[in-house]
Amino acid sequence: MGTARQDYDVDWETQFTRDKLQTAIPNRLQELYDIILNCKSKGTAEPWFADLVVKILLSVNRVCGDLLKTIDQDVVSGAAWNSRNLLELWVWLKYCATSQENARRFYEDALRDMQGLTDALSKLHALQGIPNEFEASARVKIAEVRDKLGLDSLDSDYTHVAGAAKAVGLGDFFVSNNKLLSKFAHPTAALVLGMMHQSEIHRNLQATLTTSGLFFAGQCVIALEEIVRAIPAA
Repeated sequence: MGTARQDYDVDWETQFTRDKLQTAIPNRLQELYDIILNCKSKGTAEPWFADLVVKILLSVNRVCGDLLKTIDQDVVSGAAWNSRNLLELWVWLKYCATSQENARRFYEDALRDMQGLTDALSKLHALQGIPNEFEASARVKIAEVRDKLGLDSLDSDYTHVAGAAKAVGLGDFFVSNNKLLSKFAHPTAALVLGMMHQSEIHRNLQATLTTSGLFFAGQCVIALEEIVRAIPAA
């Protein structure tokens, strides 16, 4: 005998997601934050690694807060954007949890990102014929940090999130979810010409996208717990 069809209860799902994003996840993140700082103070976690994990954790917490704010707004794109950010943060956490080498690569990629940003701004100033008075000092600072990190050379070839996802076995899952969320996060033709003007479907769609973000947030917490468990005891 088949089971009876259950109607989608958008109010229940919205409240469930709100409760998790407002209380359960922030509380657990705070507990993990305290544990990581304690490990750093005791010397069981290297300072750079502890700082890396803390900053990703704070990013997860901030994006969860941003996603929570969208629940009371009519912003499908905002829900999709924050859900996609949580998906990417989950990938980076899984990537960093896999090995210290991966974690170090991601840590150093912050400098590669700054190298890429400096290069992009330099080209932008050149295109507009505007002197870039900050370029020289920025490149000096990047060189200083590069030497501090012990890097012989530096380019802007940072690790791409799709590559990181593939490395941790989430390649296909990431690509499909990222593409779906991007369709709603960006002003695509379908969104601008169609769905953006169909307000009657927005509420259910937004609730579904927000629930996806909640799932990715939960996976971020699980990955953080795995990282914390792997830190040697004092």
